[in-house]
Amino acid sequence: MGYRHSREEILDAAVAVALERGMASLTFGAVGERLGISDRTVVYYFATKPALVIAVAESLGVTLMTLLDDAFGTEPRSEQDLLRRAWPALSAPEADRIFALYFEMVGLASAGQAPYDALAPAMLGAWVDWLVTRLPNGSAAARRRRALGLVAQVDGLLLLRRVLGAEAADDAARELGAR
Repeated sequence: MGYRHSREEILDAAVAVALERGMASLTFGAVGERLGISDRTVVYYFATKPALVIAVAESLGVTLMTLLDDAFGTEPRSEQDLLRRAWPALSAPEADRIFALYFEMVGLASAGQAPYDALAPAMLGAWVDWLVTRLPNGSAAARRRRALGLVAQVDGLLLLRRVLGAEAADDAARELGAR
């Protein structure tokens, strides 16, 4: 007898659990409970909790990149223009839970917790590499430095949003020319 849920359905349930409860609460049991299946079925598709966490993070990353692809378009743009185009999408209330998870993962990485200690640098590195391709002019090294600066600005604005609220983040975004 085969499994009645696909890997994708189980991953979707894992993403939903993480969004509702946080990454620290993501367990095989919570995912199984959400689908009404045994946690052993979840283990069949994701052999370890780190594998499940990484798959959830990658899924959320794809969601964000799709959102930003739409906002950025296909032409290379200045950092200022990218920030201005990204901020409305990144600061939308529906993105808040994704960034709550992002900052939870970065915090766990900062505390040295596996798999986050390897996952967070990989996520940030992929984000920077993705941005490098969207910046005009300059050597690859110069575009990388500019991409790092842009990530620092975006992460700073998002952290303000999480800690001080939307109004403070929007005020700072206006000051940076992102709004």
